[in-house]
Amino acid sequence: MQKIYLWLLACCLSVAANAQKNGVIKGTVADTSAGRPVASATITLLLQKDSSLVSFTMTNEKGYFEITNVPAGEYRLLITHVKYHSLQRRVTISAATPVASFPSLILHDLSIHLNEVEITGEAPPVTLVGDTIQYNAGSFKTPPNSNVEQLLKKLPGVQVEKNGTVKAQGQKVNRVLVDGKEFFGNDPKMATKNLPADAIDKVQVYDRLSDAAQLTGFDDGNSEKTINLKLKQDKKKGMFGKAMAGAGTRDRYEGRFNINSFKGARQLSAIGMANNTNAEGFSFMDMMNFSGELNQLRQSGSGNASFTMSSDDAAAAFMSNGSGNGINTVWGGGLNYNNIIGKKTEFTSSYFYNHYNPQQESDTRRQYFLPDSSYFYNQHAASNNLNNTHRLNLGADIRIDSLHSVKISSSLGYQENRNNNNSTYETLSEDQQLANEGFSNNYSTGHGSNLRNDILFRKKFQHKGRTFSLALQNSANKSESNGSLLSVNHFYNRAASQPGYDSIHQRNTISGNMNSYTARAVYTEPLFKHSLLEFSIGNSYTKTTSDKTTWDYNGSNGKFDQLNPVLTNNFENTYRYTNAGIRLRTKQKNFSLAAGLNWQDASLEGTIIAGKKDSVIRQTFYNLLPSLRFQYDFTRYRNLSINYAAITNQPDMTQLQPVPDISDPLNIREGNPDLKPELTHAVQLNFISVNPFRNKNLFAFFNIRETQNKIVNDDVVDSLGIKRSRPVNVNGVFNMSGSISLGLPLRALKGTVNFSSNVGYSKTKQFINKAANGISTVSLGPAMRFDLNPADKLDLSFNAGINYYNTTYSLQPALNSGYFMQQYEGEVNWQLPANFYISTSFNYVVNSRRTEGFNAKVPLWNASVSRQFLRFNRGELKLSAFDILNENVGINRSTNQNYIEDSRVRNLQRFFLLSFTYSLSKNGLSSAAMPGIRMIRR
Repeated sequence: MQKIYLWLLACCLSVAANAQKNGVIKGTVADTSAGRPVASATITLLLQKDSSLVSFTMTNEKGYFEITNVPAGEYRLLITHVKYHSLQRRVTISAATPVASFPSLILHDLSIHLNEVEITGEAPPVTLVGDTIQYNAGSFKTPPNSNVEQLLKKLPGVQVEKNGTVKAQGQKVNRVLVDGKEFFGNDPKMATKNLPADAIDKVQVYDRLSDAAQLTGFDDGNSEKTINLKLKQDKKKGMFGKAMAGAGTRDRYEGRFNINSFKGARQLSAIGMANNTNAEGFSFMDMMNFSGELNQLRQSGSGNASFTMSSDDAAAAFMSNGSGNGINTVWGGGLNYNNIIGKKTEFTSSYFYNHYNPQQESDTRRQYFLPDSSYFYNQHAASNNLNNTHRLNLGADIRIDSLHSVKISSSLGYQENRNNNNSTYETLSEDQQLANEGFSNNYSTGHGSNLRNDILFRKKFQHKGRTFSLALQNSANKSESNGSLLSVNHFYNRAASQPGYDSIHQRNTISGNMNSYTARAVYTEPLFKHSLLEFSIGNSYTKTTSDKTTWDYNGSNGKFDQLNPVLTNNFENTYRYTNAGIRLRTKQKNFSLAAGLNWQDASLEGTIIAGKKDSVIRQTFYNLLPSLRFQYDFTRYRNLSINYAAITNQPDMTQLQPVPDISDPLNIREGNPDLKPELTHAVQLNFISVNPFRNKNLFAFFNIRETQNKIVNDDVVDSLGIKRSRPVNVNGVFNMSGSISLGLPLRALKGTVNFSSNVGYSKTKQFINKAANGISTVSLGPAMRFDLNPADKLDLSFNAGINYYNTTYSLQPALNSGYFMQQYEGEVNWQLPANFYISTSFNYVVNSRRTEGFNAKVPLWNASVSRQFLRFNRGELKLSAFDILNENVGINRSTNQNYIEDSRVRNLQRFFLLSFTYSLSKNGLSSAAMPGIRMIRR
């Protein structure tokens, strides 16, 4: 132990001695007008020999700056500001002159024409413009033929997850704009996956206020993290883009193109893709499911601070670079057109079509709980589904005059689908005795459409801070489907009077409709210089209908003409609410506060006609929904925010409809018309500390929510092993999640290291055979990531993480579950002579303490070699190898229900692909980095 202490002391003394050897550069920046200090000027220190970045900072309100810990050497000092001409000075730090002082650095106003003053067009890698962090794309090197996503991975404080989700300063990016305008609607992946990195000049990250909040400039709690991609000047005046085509082994193919023609405010883009390699290009949207649209309508009219407390929607992941579950075939293409019509109307439009064909084969093993025992369920399933989707978005922002404006947004979608699912299964008792076995073939075809319109009228009064806005929204969804079900089951553990075999052979038709509208008016009145009162009132009406008819097979004539009255019904549901609220909003120098109270009167009415029996549901709910949003700014780059909101969530149509769903004959689901809405009290705590100049950041997030009338499952299992589930309301459901991330520079290795960890706790309740089962889950996941640039043409990244999950059950403590998942990953990008490039990545996942047969170790190794050629390096020939070890498989475990489930999914495995890419730009397929300041992480 003493040796360790001595070693640590020696390290500290070494660091202190090294710090004493380094120098300091300081000075004061002023302008030509009476020598007034220039605040917020960016001071960038570059190596004289290659212009690589050493450090940078900003001047304070007195124009003073200081850069410490500068090693001996020759440098260039670059001073920039958006209102002044840039200036640079040479600096030498040595043992003899460890301090360089510039008492008066004079900047000249941009309006002044300079003849002899030194001017440079170089831009610093990172700077701050107001509340926007701006990255100079040319300072961050990316491999040839990179898209915007690969550029974002290089930016300090920006993370890109495996499913393509982008996070900036620890928060999810919900919108990506191109020169301030939408690009194919609100799907961020359309821009990040399809636009080339070498077309981007600046990347701006900021919190975009809602359309209504932009009227007052006060955040109403509905702001969203946004990235704006500013194009290079030469891309705004002509055409640019790329096209790629490739073919490989095992009948794999991949092709894509993007063509862009920009001129001033006019933006015209065309994109297309086709592949069966799980290459991602957009997010999938299920139009046949109304629940997402219903939640969006309810949130938009609530008037409360809306922040997401749940995990990301799995459907948004869609695919994940060849390692995702199943094998997917994708075709897609569309047009995006934006322009200014006249002088007062900003017009946006886009159309996109996609053909999505996921195929999946899986094995599942479950252990179900009973009050005094347990049983097992094994299933092998295969699915081959098909979705064809059309999406059209139109928008117009009309400035009537300086005080009045109208924004109109419309979206129209149409989808056709075909679902084909086959499964074989068996149920075994606790002592592994066969209870039943069978197979199920489920086939359906359908189509659906949705139409949504939003109109926002905004008015400013002459008195600053006094505003009025009126938001109107309507939505209409419609779907129709036809299905067939064939299932045969063999029961072993049965009474003598019960049959040994049971079969289902039937067809059904289902139609559904949803129509809704929401109206909300907001009036703000200034109280003081930095405060205002907000008054709001809203009304919403939603009507959903579902009509299901089921016909059994008639063996006497071979037709499906026997009406099944138990599985035939008509269901109509009406949900309406009226709310009114008041909120105080204030924004002071170091903090902002918004506190309010919303009153809501909601009613739910439903009519069910099943066979000859009619039933009516009528429920009325009154709620007072408080909200609070507080943010304290310690500095420009460090803040703490606390959000609280009371949120209601209504049960959807499938949860209310009291008709059995027998698509899985051994797991039958039925709705409950007596369900009450959920009421959740949610608290979110965020701490952000960013130093964009020294590439240091700290993010901490903690979410807590408690739900009353939580909708959970009530399961009943009979002696034949058939489980019937019905949703019920319970109290005492609690969730907590948190994450912390610390990013630091590694000067010696020319890179960065990021330490992170997530923690979670959930407490819920399920029912099995009328007995309550309390389920508690604890999760912990530390991780570490290194991003290194040891040489100009070599880029390395390594990361490692471990996730631990522990679930306890009050009903069966002996079945408490604890398991691990470890993940290790490395990536190398290397530029060789003669325009050759090598890239390789290795991902190793270790699953342990799971059911036998599911403790898989999955190594996934991808590699590629490419060469650029043709004039301006416009062409690239690339040979890629995916899953070289042929070990790719998907493993998953779920423990938060009345069972423990392990699943294994067959994934896309080893194949090779030869591809050719051609660039329309004279810059060819070169990396995004441009001459000037080159970002080297320190």
